[in-house]
Amino acid sequence: MNIAILSRYPFPYGLAASNRILTYSKGLVSNGALVTVYIPFPTDNIKNSIKKSATGEFDGINYCYTSGRYKSKIKLFRAISVITRYRKIIGYFTLFIEIIKRNFKNKIDFIFISHDSILFLFFFSNVAKLLKAKVIFIFDEYPTPIRHKLKTKIPKIKIYCYKFVLKKIDAYISISENLKEFYTNICNKRTFILAGIIDNSFFDKTYIKNETDYEEKYLCYMGNMELAKDNVDLIVNAFGLIANKYKELKLYLYGDPNPRDFNKLKLLINNLSLNNRVLFKGKVPFNEVPTILSHAYILVTSQPNTVRASGGFPTKLGEYLSAGVPVILTDVGENTKEIKDNIHAFFVPPNNVDLYAKKIEFIIKNYSYAKLVANNGRNYIKEKFSAKVKTEELISFLNSL
Repeated sequence: MNIAILSRYPFPYGLAASNRILTYSKGLVSNGALVTVYIPFPTDNIKNSIKKSATGEFDGINYCYTSGRYKSKIKLFRAISVITRYRKIIGYFTLFIEIIKRNFKNKIDFIFISHDSILFLFFFSNVAKLLKAKVIFIFDEYPTPIRHKLKTKIPKIKIYCYKFVLKKIDAYISISENLKEFYTNICNKRTFILAGIIDNSFFDKTYIKNETDYEEKYLCYMGNMELAKDNVDLIVNAFGLIANKYKELKLYLYGDPNPRDFNKLKLLINNLSLNNRVLFKGKVPFNEVPTILSHAYILVTSQPNTVRASGGFPTKLGEYLSAGVPVILTDVGENTKEIKDNIHAFFVPPNNVDLYAKKIEFIIKNYSYAKLVANNGRNYIKEKFSAKVKTEELISFLNSL
């Protein structure tokens, strides 16, 4: 089985979507598929002398940036719309050429389109039909403006455009039932649910600490710190309510927030006099993630109750549970459909600082029990959501199309 994945996200690492593509690609490769990830536009900024290749192979997955990996060093050029449009045209053209070349050498069976841009879907679904390949739309979030502006629906004109474009699609792969319903209501297609997939190999060699092993106890949040999506300010406020009782505890925030959210969090931390207790740790290489998560005392995440949250199954949830550490998460979306409270993790209602603080304190006071729950969660995610198991099911679905 020869699969081409068309994406606009960094590869192999960079965003939650990048990690998801990497994970299911590795699962597909482990099940005998040939996988190539194509990225038509530059995704990286040149920050130092260490450059990453635009083409190559990673863990058995081929990848190709068809119009270069790095954005212009000159910010003004990146801001000029004419240049942006030019780069987009170049990206589409070079990706088209690369797919044609790949298909000539080795017939492509399936083209996965991993982005919800209407133009992207339209252009490459037609390319797939030209090559007589099955085209699969794979999605893990609602489209804008639900995704970025937290609206409750998308404009009617966008629905009409999706109806027209999605007619060319052969099937969907969705991260959740809610997202499946959203897109099938626009244009009904057979759909495979691919929720919570995790590459267990990243966590198999991590050392799971016992209660007496912690020289430094830290609560850990890891994500992009986009406050509209993950209300990290609620976690900080909850930590502030119990910080004076547990002076050995710290809160580590891993991620690269935008300047506005960063300043908002800094101001909050300063107002709560937690500057030495709540620490920004920045963005870390993906290979360091398992150690950081597995050495945490408690893993924390929080989402507001929005339409955006209702459609997702957070990528970080699988990573958190794989770490074997007590996890606190909010009861939004489809989290409780697969993960059970007090069996695999600990749930709190959304937007409730007091109950979040009480849950942290409950885990601290009942840590032996919390570790048993964490171990259950680790085993559950490993057995049910491993990349190899889920992609075996996916391949069966693809073969049935």
